[in-house]
Amino acid sequence: MSDIDYPGMKDCPDCGGEGVILVPREEHFGKQRVVHPPTYRRCLCVLQKDILANVERGMGGLSKARKVPESPLMPLFAENLWLTASKPWFMAHLRHVAIRRPPSWYFKVVTDAELMSAWLASVAVDGKEIMDPDAQTLSITHLRLEDLVLPPELLIVRVGVKAARNVATPEVLLETLNLREHANLPTWVWDQPGAGWELAEGHISYSTQVEDHMDNWVHHRVEGKAEPDTAPQTTGGGRPATGDFDMPAPKRRATTLSGAADRKRGGKK
Repeated sequence: MSDIDYPGMKDCPDCGGEGVILVPREEHFGKQRVVHPPTYRRCLCVLQKDILANVERGMGGLSKARKVPESPLMPLFAENLWLTASKPWFMAHLRHVAIRRPPSWYFKVVTDAELMSAWLASVAVDGKEIMDPDAQTLSITHLRLEDLVLPPELLIVRVGVKAARNVATPEVLLETLNLREHANLPTWVWDQPGAGWELAEGHISYSTQVEDHMDNWVHHRVEGKAEPDTAPQTTGGGRPATGDFDMPAPKRRATTLSGAADRKRGGKK
């Protein structure tokens, strides 16, 4: 049986994959002992399994990202953020945040290509001509842009994935940001360091209107690789170690960070 066939984690030393733990019940009245029918409590591994499943729903492969002991992103899950960081750094630190949120936390990482696909789908439904090479493989998963960008509690937009140029790309990104702002929902915009990758003039998703919209956002920039050097600890057949799921109280806001620079637009440090 695979791990998915077990209610809990099949290598769990506490429940053996059953997902519940027997709790004996008995009372003592003087010398008399009364034994009641046992009860069961949910094993911690079930919560861990649910959290890991939610992490994977948010971004495929995220649960297998490398482990970091702490992250400057932890207190920012409910705020707007412009993040410039490499993919390994981003995945490690997003994983750190996601496994410390409840399994009901709905976050989603989407690309600028997916934003355009959702927008192009609505154009196609209206019967308009589409002049975009990406439309050749258009999959109508979402009939409207709103269907993609509004449901998540936290939407993370990865820019720079779309390769086929479309002049509407910055406008669709701006519309996404406006929709999220109107709904009072936090958004992260993630680009990567390096020429052509950063969200600046010449980038396929850039416009001055997009930059102006994010003018008062925190811009967290990770210089260099700044990648974690430790992998997730596991026990048995891949079950994350208990320490990997410690839930420390979040810090209010990181101000100075090793290998990184924080700034607010209009107020560089």
